[in-house]
Amino acid sequence: MVHALEEIHRLLRPDGVLIDIHPAREAPLVEVHADGRIVVTETYPRAHGDDLVQAEEALSESVRTGVFAEEAVRAFEFMTYGSSVAELRAFFEEAGAYDTSPIDDQVAARRDAMYIRLEEVGRRSGKRAEIGFREPTRMSRLAPS
Repeated sequence: MVHALEEIHRLLRPDGVLIDIHPAREAPLVEVHADGRIVVTETYPRAHGDDLVQAEEALSESVRTGVFAEEAVRAFEFMTYGSSVAELRAFFEEAGAYDTSPIDDQVAARRDAMYIRLEEVGRRSGKRAEIGFREPTRMSRLAPS
C-alpha cells in the first residue's frame, strides 16, 4: 500500500490532490425503514480484514514521512437502500463480484440469519418498507509534499 501511494505521488502534478475514500473501522448498520422512521437496526456482521487496517496505516505512514500532507479529513455515512433484503443482497453480490476472498463461515451464517430477521420485520412493516445499509466512511484530501 505504501508503494502504491508513492507511485500516486510520483504521477500527481505538483498542484494535484489525492482524494482517499474508504470505510471506517466501525461496523456498518443495516436498518429497516417504514413510514418515515427506522423500525429496526442491526450491526452488520463482518470479519475485520487486514486490508482496511493496512490501508489506514499506509496513509498515516505517507503523511508521517512527508509524502503527502493531509489537507482535510471528513467522516460521513455512506447509505445504500433497497426495496427489499433480496434487492440489497443482489446489489452487494454484483458490487462485490471482484472480491474472491473467502468469507468466514460463522460470519456468513450470522449475516444470513440477520437478513432473515430483517426480511420478516420488513414484511410486518408493510409494502412501503425498505432496507438501508449505513456504512461509516472516511474521506481525506491529500496533497503531495
